[in-house]
Amino acid sequence: MKEKLIKFFRTLEYKVKELYNKILEKFMFFVSKENFTKTKLLLVAILSVMLATVCEYTIFRKTHPQFISKNRIMLVSIIFMFIGIHFVFKLSKMYEFIHKHRYKIACAFLLFVVVFKYSGSSIINFHEFIGMQPNFDDSKYHTLLGKARPIRTDEWATSTTYILSQDKADKPFEYFSNVLRGTETDMFTVANSPVKDILMLGRPFQIGFMLLGNDRGLSFYWNVRIVAMLLGSYELCLILTKKNKKASLCGMLVITFSSAVQWWYCMDTLIWGQIAIVLIDKFMNTEHSWAKYLCALGVLVSGLSYIFVFYPAWQLPFGYVFLALVIFLLFKNIKYGKYRFNKHDIAVICITILCLALLLLRWYNLSGNTLVAEMSTDYPGERSEVGGGALNLYSYFYDIFFPFEDFVSPCEYSAMLSLYPIPLILGLIYVIRNKKDLHFWIPMLVVGMFLTIWCVWGFPEILAKLTKMSMSTAGRASIPLGTVCIYLLVYLIGNFEETDKLINKKLTYFLAVFATVYIIYKARKTLGFVPDFLYYLDRYKLLLGGEIFLALIFGVLNINNPKIRNYTIYGLMAVALMSGLTVNPVIRTTDIFYTKPVAVKLQEIKAEDSEAIWIVNEKNGGWYINDYALANGIHTLNSTQLYPNMDLFKTLLGDKAEEYRKIYNRYAHMNIEITDKETDVELLYPDHISIKLNYKDLAKLNVKYILSKEDDFSTKTFADNFEEIYNEDGMYIYKVMEGIENNER
Repeated sequence: MKEKLIKFFRTLEYKVKELYNKILEKFMFFVSKENFTKTKLLLVAILSVMLATVCEYTIFRKTHPQFISKNRIMLVSIIFMFIGIHFVFKLSKMYEFIHKHRYKIACAFLLFVVVFKYSGSSIINFHEFIGMQPNFDDSKYHTLLGKARPIRTDEWATSTTYILSQDKADKPFEYFSNVLRGTETDMFTVANSPVKDILMLGRPFQIGFMLLGNDRGLSFYWNVRIVAMLLGSYELCLILTKKNKKASLCGMLVITFSSAVQWWYCMDTLIWGQIAIVLIDKFMNTEHSWAKYLCALGVLVSGLSYIFVFYPAWQLPFGYVFLALVIFLLFKNIKYGKYRFNKHDIAVICITILCLALLLLRWYNLSGNTLVAEMSTDYPGERSEVGGGALNLYSYFYDIFFPFEDFVSPCEYSAMLSLYPIPLILGLIYVIRNKKDLHFWIPMLVVGMFLTIWCVWGFPEILAKLTKMSMSTAGRASIPLGTVCIYLLVYLIGNFEETDKLINKKLTYFLAVFATVYIIYKARKTLGFVPDFLYYLDRYKLLLGGEIFLALIFGVLNINNPKIRNYTIYGLMAVALMSGLTVNPVIRTTDIFYTKPVAVKLQEIKAEDSEAIWIVNEKNGGWYINDYALANGIHTLNSTQLYPNMDLFKTLLGDKAEEYRKIYNRYAHMNIEITDKETDVELLYPDHISIKLNYKDLAKLNVKYILSKEDDFSTKTFADNFEEIYNEDGMYIYKVMEGIENNER
């Protein structure tokens, strides 16, 4: 009996093991990549939606308590699905598919975000930061993902409002509009807004506003720039690395998601410069005439777009960088390649240059006076720099924390993830020890040293003017310098061969520690220029940042080791995403400008009195609401003065206009406080003017309506001169009574 039991249990054990092994074998076969892909994709989709829904009712319910969002569930589901498919397909085949179909995927992405009206603007700050009518609230006035950035006033409180105003103007998309500043204003050159003109060849990202309206136009404008930056960076890195896809992916992410790019948001200067370089290389390497024509058209659009950025502080230093890359391309394709200039190509190049010249001539004919006015201002036109003392050369050490913990000035202190000055030093060592690829290294190292001298020590005044670097600043030029370092690093990663020599591995242990300590020291020192900023680098950030950059620097110094090189690539991509992926929020629509009760009232009054001049009354130094009215197509006299409205101040100040010229002759935000005292102008900051405006002078300016966030007119001695026509949830509109100028002071 005992033997039978033993035999029974052994048989049972064997069968259980056999069943287990079969189940395990089938399970492993199922989970093995590329088996049952359709079934697993369905499971991934279901699990992603379920997990996103759970996150919505738990995590996002705490961080975004205002409402349950179906849009957020959909977006988070897509993120989880993208992560999930990494477990379904082999990574090599998956990313090869993405590489092969990258342009189709980019178009599908743009179609998706435009249809659902997603953008990365921080315009909801009009609700969250300023608190405009806070009691009127629904899902339209909150972020879906991330958080709005109040510090990005150049975006949400100024440039976005200019652009949106064009669609709401009495005559939409005119080159000159009297909505901004309440007088005829060049909307193309300085306002960077869409207009009905052939010059929009140089502003293709904004065409969506004219074709799709403000909601979808803003979505296209925001997302097409990130797509252009990603693709342009990737294609350029493919050229630098001789089609090394992994190194190019690394370069793409490090460039696109560096803190500087995301806090300033996808600098058009960098976008168009990179695209032009890629197209020039394509032009020199294709045999098809039609491809050459398309490249020439693309270079024309890129050149115009680069010029129309109209921000010399970046255009000039980046111009030197792209000039160095053009020199590299000429040597690469002519001396070391098969390209030879022929009559056909010379004709295409000449026609492209001629078209560019003709379009620029049209631009000058239309905007010549604007250019003169802008360059003749005391600020920024008269600014003349000599460089030196850049504070953000090493800020990549701590700007990785900016998206997660607020900093006083993240834009000014943001940098490229460049590991400066390590790529420059490694490049010099590589050239000295290997003496190869000099057609790349010499021009790039020269421009790197040129920008280093400018950023660290500066130039003599005469050299600054000769090189035109006087129109830039050390802090702005450090961004192109950081970009050079990234190009150098990507070139090293993509082209390093086993026979190449760099640094002895034993020495790299010491050098990695030394370099990390040096970078920490320099980062803390630059923060020390403003003692109150030092609090930001607490022990936790020093420890975490030190560990991150010690690992990265050690990897970069050992880039000649294939295994370490791979880990370094993954580390750089991870840190880049940490630096910039979550800087900008995800929002829907532009409804905050058009569905708030005060906006509805603005539109009602505008429909009845479209030519009326408005001002915004704000006595506490704020200026943000001025441009809110502008986005509604309201003729706002004290909206941001992109260039000085000389007639305004001559009217207000009379004989004293020349005496106050240095105060108002500038780009300026302008807040106005209505008083019964003599009109006076005060300069608060280089770009901020305060006007104490005597109520009688409103008649001189033909002001008919006043928008205000303060209910203080009823307490004034001159209250009878104004009629309150709107009062709701902290916003007020007053109508200026006729005959106000006849009242005695």
